[in-house]
Amino acid sequence: MTNNSFQLPKTIETHFHATNTEDSDLLLSIFAEDAVVFDAGKEYHGKPAIKEWSDLDYFSVHLRLEVINSVQDAKEIVVTAKCDGDYNKAGLPDPLYLDFHFTMDKDKVTRLRNVLSSNSRAIPLSQPIAAFYHASDVYDAELLAACFAEDAMLVDEGEEYHGPKAVSGHILEANRSAKVITEITDCAEKNGETVVTATISGNFDGSPIPLDFHFNLNDGKIKSLNITVAGES
Repeated sequence: MTNNSFQLPKTIETHFHATNTEDSDLLLSIFAEDAVVFDAGKEYHGKPAIKEWSDLDYFSVHLRLEVINSVQDAKEIVVTAKCDGDYNKAGLPDPLYLDFHFTMDKDKVTRLRNVLSSNSRAIPLSQPIAAFYHASDVYDAELLAACFAEDAMLVDEGEEYHGPKAVSGHILEANRSAKVITEITDCAEKNGETVVTATISGNFDGSPIPLDFHFNLNDGKIKSLNITVAGES
């Protein structure tokens, strides 16, 4: 995954331009006929449903999007944007940052998934670590498992998990059950590790809590990950 901030394909640029200029027809033109949008826990299949969704959730509330970062891997382009508009802001972060996950076929969007951003500060992350957080945000088990080496190990709350399937399964199960929201606040190299500090909130005792994610990388994969309370190791 590479950082391509503001160097977006024309189709994706059009998504943000059409939103900010309230051009419904232009926005709809970027989607394939059988495209699907995932937003706020709902799915919208095909252009007629996508038009209803965008008219309600984009244009009726005068949504405005300011692109602050983008990353790309073989499967998708993820654009982080600061949001504003006349939507109901109760219970939402202020300011609100969303990650727009675009999957494309040639010059058409085939899938768009909008989620709260875990990296609203646009902190530079290496490919497997950026992919780790994006996959965790959208509960993509295949993408998350692909971040890890075959002999990878996760240590979380004193328990060990070995191998990509077990590691990704534990992370996604924990995130789903607690409805975890992640906010990355720092990234530093320490003693041969990449340590990402993030504030985790959700339906669990002690929320929110700052955590340190200690990543060891090898050949573009996560070799080991140790999750600790921030500053305790």
